[in-house]
Amino acid sequence: MEARVFQGIVDDAAAICGALLAELRVRRDLLGEEGVELGLAALGGTLATGKARREQTAKRLRELADRAPIPEGAEEKSLRLSRVAAEVSETLEVGSKIAPVELWCADVPLLLNGERAGALRLWMDREPRRSLLRALRGLGHEAAAQLGQERERLRALRDLTAARQHQAALAAAAARLRRETEMPDVTRVVGEELRKLGFESALLLSEARGLVIAQLSLRGPAASKALELLGFKRMSELRALPVDPARSPMLGSLVSSPEPVIEVQPGPLLRALLGRRAPRAVREKLIDALGAHDVLALPLRGAADAALGILIAWPQHEGEPDLGALSAFSLQASLALERARMREKVREQAQIIERAVEERTRALRDANERLREADRRKDNFLANVSHELRSPLVTILGYTDLLLGDKLGPISDRQRQCLQIARNSGRRLRAFIEELLDFSRFELTRDTMTLHPFSIKEAVAQAVAGFAPRFLERRISVRQRVARGSPPVLGDRDRVLQVLANLIANAERHLRDGGRIVVSAEPKPGFLLVSVQDNGTGIAPEHLEKIFDRLYQVGDVKTSRAAREAGLGLGLNIVKSIVEAHGGEVSVQSTVGKGSTFSFTLPLADVKNLPEITPPPIAPDLTKRPG
Repeated sequence: MEARVFQGIVDDAAAICGALLAELRVRRDLLGEEGVELGLAALGGTLATGKARREQTAKRLRELADRAPIPEGAEEKSLRLSRVAAEVSETLEVGSKIAPVELWCADVPLLLNGERAGALRLWMDREPRRSLLRALRGLGHEAAAQLGQERERLRALRDLTAARQHQAALAAAAARLRRETEMPDVTRVVGEELRKLGFESALLLSEARGLVIAQLSLRGPAASKALELLGFKRMSELRALPVDPARSPMLGSLVSSPEPVIEVQPGPLLRALLGRRAPRAVREKLIDALGAHDVLALPLRGAADAALGILIAWPQHEGEPDLGALSAFSLQASLALERARMREKVREQAQIIERAVEERTRALRDANERLREADRRKDNFLANVSHELRSPLVTILGYTDLLLGDKLGPISDRQRQCLQIARNSGRRLRAFIEELLDFSRFELTRDTMTLHPFSIKEAVAQAVAGFAPRFLERRISVRQRVARGSPPVLGDRDRVLQVLANLIANAERHLRDGGRIVVSAEPKPGFLLVSVQDNGTGIAPEHLEKIFDRLYQVGDVKTSRAAREAGLGLGLNIVKSIVEAHGGEVSVQSTVGKGSTFSFTLPLADVKNLPEITPPPIAPDLTKRPG
């Protein structure tokens, strides 16, 4: 309590009674000191508060008072009035007189809730009257009530301070628990933060094998002694000791209890947890070693009211534990443990999925490799078969041309007609074989493409030159609209020539005699757009989305020449594959009866890094229609 409270009581009592000296003695616990005996709290009265000339007298009177201490027996609960012995009396200065004074002493006990809390002693220079005695009794009651009020106020302040400290500790514990994500770290923080709240603890977690002691906050000699009593050397041995709550009614009731905080007896709890490892004598020593005489159990519950375990706590110091703070902390611990457990489950599921994905990926990789190997064997087989078929076919077509040219003698009209049918069929078969060879050649070498800058104008000229005899025979005019200063493109020149050749052959196949083909190149931002346009029969709209598919053929071709010379449906698929391998796109626009335009894009090359290109020899200019 504050000194002003004690001094106020003394001053009021001295003023009411006109006491020469008043002193207040209270229990030391009310003074904020240890012990229960009485201690001097304050002095008052006319002598104690007099001027400097009275100081020596007051000092002498205090010394006399110390020679006659207040009895501290509990039986002294009523006012006691006594005359001071003659040898105690002295010549005192009272007012303006100096004369021998007869002293009277009144002892007024102060009672709080029936217990003696202190005493008020008054020294007077005359015998008090009966009315004054009644006033002294009332003064004692008033002083005791004032002490009681002050004690309750201080207790409320202490409780408020403790509540604020607990609130701050809980907030700090919640923030720290939110930062931890791994289960070992969460269990360690639970013990550390609970110690800050004034509790030692043991954390029991529910696992598939039962309750496991996951954490014990004790450290140092106390923990070593506890392990020694149980016959363990390390904490890990204690954590490896599971307990089945189904076999212990006490643990089963604690795990499933809806109460947030439950008082338990430490002896039965240790027996339920440790069984035969802890007989009665060991349990008693263990309780003393842990200091766990008052034990509280806090059931931990997660989502959907699932049992997470039990938090066992016991206070480190004497006093009433804050059950509200414990209940709030158990909720925070439950949330942190639930998050850590969910994280472990997610990690386990992720590992399972990762292993499954790895196994599946490995199986798909092996299957893909087998398919690639089978595809390579197929392409090799097609290439070999096509080559072997082309050799006898060349001989057949050669002799057919000799017979039709009357090189081996005259033939009849019917024979000529049959030989022409055979030659047309042979040529169609040769087109099939050439298309198969082109397709297999591309499939076998698609991974070995080399990209270099080259001039698209020279490539277009070379591609057109390869069809010069055919164009002359059918009087087809070809125009090349490629500017002389067109920027170079980056690609595999042989592959691009194959694209141009396939598109030009496709255009020629669908042209009537005397038709027109226009090959153009137009630079765009970042790429070059190359187009092959013809004024042939055109393609119906329902075929436009499928003509680049492998082995797809347009079924409603009107011209007999196109029907006779149609390939296997691989040419345009090869075009699309080569263009896309260069990072470009291919498209088509067509109108039935007016012709078609096939376009593709190629990436532009860096002009600064463009090497010198030697143009290949090209055929004569065929841009003009033959006369």
